[in-house]
Amino acid sequence: MSVIVFGCGYVGLVTAVCLARMGHIVQCVDIESNKVAALSKGTIPFYEPGLKQRLVLAQKDQKISFVTRPSLDAEICIIAVGTPLASDGSSDLTQIYAVADTISEMENPPKTVIVKSTVPPGTTRNLSRYIQEKCPNRKFDFISNPEFLRQGNAVEDFQRPDRVVVGADSAPAFETVERLYDGFSLPSGKFVKTDIETAELTKYAANSFLTTKIAFMNELAGYCEKIGANIDDVAEGMGLDARIGPEFLRVGPGIGGSCFPKDIQTLSSVAQERENPLGIVDAVIRANRLHLEAMSAKVMDLCGGNLNGLKIVVFGVTFKANTDDLRNSPAHAIIPALQKAGAKVTIVDPVARKNAGRAFEAVVWEDDPYLAASNAEAIVILTEWDMFRTLDLEKLAKVSKEPRLADLRNLYDRETARKAGFKYTSVGR
Repeated sequence: MSVIVFGCGYVGLVTAVCLARMGHIVQCVDIESNKVAALSKGTIPFYEPGLKQRLVLAQKDQKISFVTRPSLDAEICIIAVGTPLASDGSSDLTQIYAVADTISEMENPPKTVIVKSTVPPGTTRNLSRYIQEKCPNRKFDFISNPEFLRQGNAVEDFQRPDRVVVGADSAPAFETVERLYDGFSLPSGKFVKTDIETAELTKYAANSFLTTKIAFMNELAGYCEKIGANIDDVAEGMGLDARIGPEFLRVGPGIGGSCFPKDIQTLSSVAQERENPLGIVDAVIRANRLHLEAMSAKVMDLCGGNLNGLKIVVFGVTFKANTDDLRNSPAHAIIPALQKAGAKVTIVDPVARKNAGRAFEAVVWEDDPYLAASNAEAIVILTEWDMFRTLDLEKLAKVSKEPRLADLRNLYDRETARKAGFKYTSVGR
C-alpha cells in the first residue's frame, strides 16, 4: 500500500519506518525542513533503540522518503503530529488542523485518513466534518487508531503489539486497517473494532489507569516509610495477584514523559468541560505533584536540611531509561528545587546532553559518573539507566566528599550501599 505519514516525531517516524520495512511505500511529511534533510540522510533526531538501523534499510530499499509537502498519490494518510497541552490544560489541536488543511489542498488526497495522534474524544469526527466541508466532492473514511508505543521499546511495540484498537464507521474502513497491518505479529483475537469516540477514549483511559497505578505506589511508599514497611516487598506481594499483575508497581521519583502527564491532564480537562469531573484522575495529578515535592525534601533531609553551596550530582535526567526524552521528566521539578535551596548541580546522563538545550540552567554536565562524583556532597539517582545499576559503590563513595546517596529508583540494596560507605535513602524502604 502507499501511505503518507504526517509528523516525524516518535509516533510518526516509528510508524513510517516500520510500515516501510513491511513493504509499504511510505512518504513521511514534516514542516521542519532541517529535520526532513537530516532524516533523508539517515539521521534520527531522537534516541530510540533499533530505529536507525531499520530506517537505513528502508531507505536502501527505497521504501521511504521525507518531504515538507506531500506529493505521493497515496491510498492512506496517517496523522501522527503532536497534541501538546494548551495553557488551560486542554489539548492543543493546532497541528492536527494544519494537517487537515494540507490534506484538503492536495490534488488527489487519500481516501482513508487514520488519526494516530492522541486526541480528545470527538476530535476525529470533527476533523472529518472539517475536511469534508473543504472537499465536498470527495468521500473520506476517517479512522481512529491510537498508538500504544513505549519510548525505548517503540519499534518492538509497533511490530508486536499486545492489541490494536480501531474506531471506524464502516466495514471497508476496518478492512483497510487490517490490510495495512497485514504481516505484523498481531495478537490473535485482540484486534479491537469499535466506534471512533470509544477508540479515542481508550488511549486516555489506558494511560490514566497506568498513571494511577504508579501514583498509588508512590503515595503508598511514603506511608511505608512512616511505618517501617518495604514498598518493594509490598509490590511483589501485590503483583503476584493475577488480578493486579506486576507491571507499573515500581516506585520512582515521579510520573514523567510525553504521554502520561499530558494525557491525564487532558482527560481531566475534557471531563470538566462536560461537567463530569473524574475525581480519581484529579487526585492522581495532585498526588504526583506532592510526590515530586517529597523527593526534593528527601534529598534535603539526607543532607541535614541545608543544601547551600553543596555539590549535588544527579544521575539521569530523562524521564526513564532508553530514551533521550526530557518532557515532563521529574528532573524538571527536582533539580530547580535543589538549586533554589542553594545546591550546585552536576548531571550525568548517557544520551540527554545532546538534546537538553537550555532545559536545565546553571548545571555542569559530565560523562563519567566517578569524575562527576569527585568532591560531591550528595548523589541523586533519577533515571534507571543500566550504567547506574552497576556502579562500583565503594569507588563512588571514596571519590565523594560526603558519601550520601539518594536512590530514587531503588536500584540498590540499603545494606550494600551502607557497607560501601554511603549514608543512604531510597523510596518507600
